[in-house]
Amino acid sequence: MKKALLLLLAGLCATVSFAQSGWYHYAEDFYFVKEVPVSNYHGKNFRYEIAVKSDPADTLSKVRIHGIAVGKGSDEFLNSDFTVETRTEQEWTVYTIIGTIKPAAFRLWFYAAVNGNGRFYFDDVSFYVEDAPDHWKQLPLFNHSFEEKSNNIFAGYFVNKRKSAGVRTQLTDETAKSGQHSLLVTTSGAASAPAISTAQNK
Repeated sequence: MKKALLLLLAGLCATVSFAQSGWYHYAEDFYFVKEVPVSNYHGKNFRYEIAVKSDPADTLSKVRIHGIAVGKGSDEFLNSDFTVETRTEQEWTVYTIIGTIKPAAFRLWFYAAVNGNGRFYFDDVSFYVEDAPDHWKQLPLFNHSFEEKSNNIFAGYFVNKRKSAGVRTQLTDETAKSGQHSLLVTTSGAASAPAISTAQNK
Protein backbone atom coordinates (compact mmCIF):
# COMPACT_ATOMS: atom_id res chain seq x y z
CA MET A 1 0.00 0.00 0.00
CA LYS A 2 2.75 2.45 0.96
CA LYS A 3 4.67 1.61 -2.21
CA ALA A 4 1.62 2.43 -4.31
CA LEU A 5 1.12 5.70 -2.48
CA LEU A 6 4.74 6.66 -2.97
CA LEU A 7 4.55 5.95 -6.67
CA LEU A 8 1.45 8.12 -6.83
CA LEU A 9 3.26 10.82 -4.88
CA ALA A 10 6.18 10.73 -7.30
CA GLY A 11 3.89 11.18 -10.26
CA LEU A 12 1.95 13.94 -8.59
CA CYS A 13 5.04 15.83 -7.51
CA ALA A 14 6.31 15.75 -11.08
CA THR A 15 3.21 17.63 -12.23
CA VAL A 16 2.64 20.10 -9.40
CA SER A 17 4.39 23.46 -9.55
CA PHE A 18 6.72 24.28 -6.68
CA ALA A 19 8.75 27.46 -6.34
CA GLN A 20 11.88 25.39 -6.86
CA SER A 21 11.99 25.17 -10.64
CA GLY A 22 14.60 23.72 -12.95
CA TRP A 23 15.35 21.21 -15.66
CA TYR A 24 15.90 17.52 -14.96
CA HIS A 25 17.55 15.28 -17.53
CA TYR A 26 17.39 11.97 -15.65
CA ALA A 27 14.68 9.70 -14.32
CA GLU A 28 14.45 9.54 -10.52
CA ASP A 29 15.93 6.16 -9.63
CA PHE A 30 15.85 6.92 -5.91
CA TYR A 31 13.87 9.10 -3.54
CA PHE A 32 12.86 9.14 0.13
CA VAL A 33 10.05 10.92 1.94
CA LYS A 34 9.74 12.31 5.47
CA GLU A 35 6.18 12.54 6.80
CA VAL A 36 5.35 15.17 9.42
CA PRO A 37 1.93 15.09 11.17
CA VAL A 38 0.52 18.65 11.30
CA SER A 39 -3.15 18.39 12.32
CA ASN A 40 -2.36 20.32 15.54
CA TYR A 41 -0.76 23.23 13.68
CA HIS A 42 -3.35 24.40 11.18
CA GLY A 43 -2.81 27.98 10.01
CA LYS A 44 0.77 28.16 11.24
CA ASN A 45 3.83 28.85 9.13
CA PHE A 46 6.43 26.10 8.88
CA ARG A 47 10.01 25.51 7.77
CA TYR A 48 11.42 22.15 6.75
CA GLU A 49 15.17 21.84 6.28
CA ILE A 50 17.52 19.20 4.91
CA ALA A 51 21.26 19.46 4.32
CA VAL A 52 22.67 18.09 1.05
CA LYS A 53 26.25 17.68 -0.15
CA SER A 54 26.49 16.86 -3.84
CA ASP A 55 29.34 15.42 -5.85
CA PRO A 56 27.65 14.99 -9.24
CA ALA A 57 29.31 13.06 -12.04
CA ASP A 58 28.25 15.68 -14.60
CA THR A 59 26.63 19.10 -14.83
CA LEU A 60 23.14 17.64 -15.39
CA SER A 61 23.02 15.47 -12.24
CA LYS A 62 21.44 16.99 -9.14
CA VAL A 63 18.98 16.50 -6.30
CA ARG A 64 15.40 17.72 -6.09
CA ILE A 65 13.77 18.71 -2.79
CA HIS A 66 10.08 19.54 -2.49
CA GLY A 67 7.00 18.99 -0.36
CA ILE A 68 3.25 18.52 -0.53
CA ALA A 69 0.37 18.67 1.93
CA VAL A 70 -1.88 15.63 2.37
CA GLY A 71 -5.42 15.66 3.76
CA LYS A 72 -7.20 13.16 5.96
CA GLY A 73 -7.12 10.48 3.28
CA SER A 74 -3.74 9.05 2.28
CA ASP A 75 -4.34 9.98 -1.36
CA GLU A 76 -5.90 13.40 -0.70
CA PHE A 77 -3.15 15.63 -2.07
CA LEU A 78 -3.64 19.36 -1.55
CA ASN A 79 -2.52 22.25 -3.71
CA SER A 80 0.73 23.25 -2.00
CA ASP A 81 2.23 26.61 -2.94
CA PHE A 82 5.40 26.09 -0.92
CA THR A 83 8.63 27.89 -1.70
CA VAL A 84 12.15 26.47 -1.54
CA GLU A 85 15.19 28.48 -0.50
CA THR A 86 18.83 27.45 -0.24
CA ARG A 87 21.85 28.60 1.69
CA THR A 88 25.41 27.34 1.87
CA GLU A 89 27.01 26.14 5.09
CA GLN A 90 30.59 25.08 4.42
CA GLU A 91 30.39 22.40 1.73
CA TRP A 92 26.69 21.66 2.39
CA THR A 93 23.62 23.18 0.76
CA VAL A 94 20.71 23.56 3.17
CA TYR A 95 17.33 23.40 1.42
CA THR A 96 14.47 25.10 3.27
CA ILE A 97 10.84 24.50 2.29
CA ILE A 98 8.59 27.30 3.57
CA GLY A 99 4.82 27.45 3.68
CA THR A 100 1.63 27.66 5.72
CA ILE A 101 -0.25 24.63 7.02
CA LYS A 102 -3.73 24.65 5.53
CA PRO A 103 -6.79 23.69 7.63
CA ALA A 104 -7.36 20.60 5.47
CA ALA A 105 -3.81 19.29 5.94
CA PHE A 106 -3.23 16.34 8.25
CA ARG A 107 0.36 15.66 7.23
CA LEU A 108 3.14 17.08 5.11
CA TRP A 109 5.30 14.92 2.88
CA PHE A 110 8.83 16.13 2.12
CA TYR A 111 10.49 14.52 -0.83
CA ALA A 112 14.23 14.21 -1.68
CA ALA A 113 15.19 12.70 -5.04
CA VAL A 114 18.44 11.99 -6.84
CA ASN A 115 18.52 12.77 -10.56
CA GLY A 116 21.53 11.42 -12.44
CA ASN A 117 24.92 10.09 -11.42
CA GLY A 118 27.30 10.86 -8.58
CA ARG A 119 27.59 10.79 -4.81
CA PHE A 120 24.94 12.63 -2.79
CA TYR A 121 24.91 13.03 1.00
CA PHE A 122 21.84 13.90 3.10
CA ASP A 123 21.78 14.95 6.75
CA ASP A 124 20.19 17.19 9.38
CA VAL A 125 16.45 16.97 8.65
CA SER A 126 14.50 19.44 10.79
CA PHE A 127 11.00 20.93 11.03
CA TYR A 128 9.86 24.17 12.68
CA VAL A 129 6.49 25.84 13.23
CA GLU A 130 5.95 29.50 14.03
CA ASP A 131 3.99 29.17 17.27
CA ALA A 132 4.10 32.94 17.93
CA PRO A 133 5.08 35.90 15.74
CA ASP A 134 8.80 35.58 14.92
CA HIS A 135 9.15 32.67 17.35
CA TRP A 136 9.91 29.26 15.87
CA LYS A 137 9.50 25.97 17.67
CA GLN A 138 11.42 22.91 16.48
CA LEU A 139 9.40 19.71 16.49
CA PRO A 140 11.18 16.40 17.14
CA LEU A 141 11.59 14.09 14.14
CA PHE A 142 12.60 10.47 14.40
CA ASN A 143 15.99 9.62 12.86
CA HIS A 144 16.43 13.23 11.75
CA SER A 145 20.20 12.89 11.35
CA PHE A 146 20.44 9.20 10.39
CA GLU A 147 21.94 8.33 13.77
CA GLU A 148 19.36 5.78 14.98
CA LYS A 149 20.75 2.33 15.72
CA SER A 150 18.55 0.21 13.47
CA ASN A 151 18.99 -2.44 10.83
CA ASN A 152 16.88 -0.21 8.61
CA ILE A 153 18.87 2.89 7.66
CA PHE A 154 15.62 4.48 6.47
CA ALA A 155 13.79 4.06 9.78
CA GLY A 156 11.32 6.94 9.99
CA TYR A 157 11.14 7.48 6.22
CA PHE A 158 9.23 6.13 3.26
CA VAL A 159 11.65 5.09 0.58
CA ASN A 160 11.47 4.04 -3.04
CA LYS A 161 14.39 2.34 -4.68
CA ARG A 162 13.83 0.89 -8.09
CA LYS A 163 15.56 -2.36 -8.94
CA SER A 164 18.61 -0.68 -10.35
CA ALA A 165 22.16 -1.95 -10.04
CA GLY A 166 23.32 1.63 -10.38
CA VAL A 167 21.82 2.83 -7.08
CA ARG A 168 23.53 2.17 -3.76
CA THR A 169 22.49 3.57 -0.37
CA GLN A 170 24.42 3.42 2.90
CA LEU A 171 25.21 5.29 6.07
CA THR A 172 28.66 6.82 6.02
CA ASP A 173 30.94 8.46 8.55
CA GLU A 174 33.26 9.93 5.93
CA THR A 175 31.29 13.17 5.98
CA ALA A 176 28.40 14.43 8.12
CA LYS A 177 26.74 17.77 8.71
CA SER A 178 26.15 16.84 12.36
CA GLY A 179 26.50 13.71 14.43
CA GLN A 180 28.53 10.76 13.19
CA HIS A 181 26.72 9.71 10.02
CA SER A 182 24.96 10.92 6.92
CA LEU A 183 22.99 9.10 4.26
CA LEU A 184 25.08 8.49 1.14
CA VAL A 185 23.35 7.76 -2.16
CA THR A 186 25.70 6.67 -4.95
CA THR A 187 24.28 6.43 -8.46
CA SER A 188 25.87 5.39 -11.73
CA GLY A 189 24.85 4.25 -15.19
CA ALA A 190 21.83 6.57 -15.49
CA ALA A 191 21.23 7.66 -19.08
CA SER A 192 20.04 11.18 -19.75
CA ALA A 193 16.80 11.92 -21.58
CA PRO A 194 15.19 15.09 -22.97
CA ALA A 195 14.88 17.61 -20.17
CA ILE A 196 11.60 18.05 -18.30
CA SER A 197 10.81 21.33 -16.57
CA THR A 198 9.38 21.27 -13.03
CA ALA A 199 7.88 24.73 -13.48
CA GLN A 200 4.37 25.13 -14.85
CA ASN A 201 2.15 28.09 -15.40
CA LYS A 202 -0.63 28.29 -12.90
